[in-house]
Amino acid sequence: MASSRATVRTVRRCDGASDGVMVRWCAVLALCVAALMSATTSAQSNTKHVMEQDPACQSLMPAAVGGPMPIGQDTLVVRWLGWTNYELAYRGNIFLLDAYYDRGPGQHPIGVMPKDFKKATAIFIGHAHFDHMSDAATVAKLTNAPVMGASFAGDVLAQGGVPAKQFKAVKGGETMTYPGVTVDAALGHHNTIAQNVPAGHLEKQAMTLAATSLQPPLSDEEKKQADAIRMRGSRDPKIADQGVINYMFTFGNFHVLFADSPGPITEGQRALITKTPSVDVAMLPYVDYDAGIPPLVDLVKAFKPSVVYLGHHDGPGVTYWAANYPAAYAIRDASPKTRTMEVLYRTPVCFNTATKEMTGGW
Repeated sequence: MASSRATVRTVRRCDGASDGVMVRWCAVLALCVAALMSATTSAQSNTKHVMEQDPACQSLMPAAVGGPMPIGQDTLVVRWLGWTNYELAYRGNIFLLDAYYDRGPGQHPIGVMPKDFKKATAIFIGHAHFDHMSDAATVAKLTNAPVMGASFAGDVLAQGGVPAKQFKAVKGGETMTYPGVTVDAALGHHNTIAQNVPAGHLEKQAMTLAATSLQPPLSDEEKKQADAIRMRGSRDPKIADQGVINYMFTFGNFHVLFADSPGPITEGQRALITKTPSVDVAMLPYVDYDAGIPPLVDLVKAFKPSVVYLGHHDGPGVTYWAANYPAAYAIRDASPKTRTMEVLYRTPVCFNTATKEMTGGW
């Protein structure tokens, strides 16, 4: 690509040439440049076509539950599995981000349940609240995959019967390596939205949503199911500033950020930005409707991702499912070149980590 730019600069020097030999030489050079640019465009088009035909880019079945792995060496398949759950499949690796699949009665079914998981390279927990790791122990035992997270997650996993050797506690600053992939951990912060809105605002919002929703109240049995799910998480208040971990995945020159709570920007995140100034894909949380947009936009301004996935907004029914559009408009205003994704559960979106082309999202 550098040589083609140099050639284009040379062609520009031909503007206004009058010498016959120089004119003929410039004409030949122009034809060569045109052929090179055509070949480059054709190669990129072919790369995207091959990626589109990859079975992993066509299947709704996550790789972790038996779906196809990507064939292309540079193909990264990203799937949103509800809330802040994601799957990244790349070169034989299956990375699961958060694990909250069985969300309980009344919630939208993701299409997979904890019992369905068969394999994973590693599980990364953003923080140890139940709605980010309630199924981590089940999936870890089924797949034998190591689990990464702050120490609070380790306590929950131990209660769920996961051997201590299967958990790696991280505090931020660590780098983990896998075939063709590195993962950098950074200490983030839990959201502080309640501190930035009028007193009682979030409680009034919850009451209004409950009053306008057509969701039927939970039965006694359903309440027991919901309570059991809530028990598979930690309520330790220290999670706020000691237990939220962001992860930056590096696939060659392609970078993917996972952050599952929109807290204020931390020194750990700034260090991550310094180390990785270009983010191609970011998984960011959108919580608490209007009140959650400013901290979400702050994360976008800080990391400047090319593509953003929004999670954490898909509550039960329609009323509790926050529309992405207001958040997407705010993101576009703050970062016009950032594209916000709106995808369905399990939909494969494929990225070529070398060319940075994208396909899928149907």
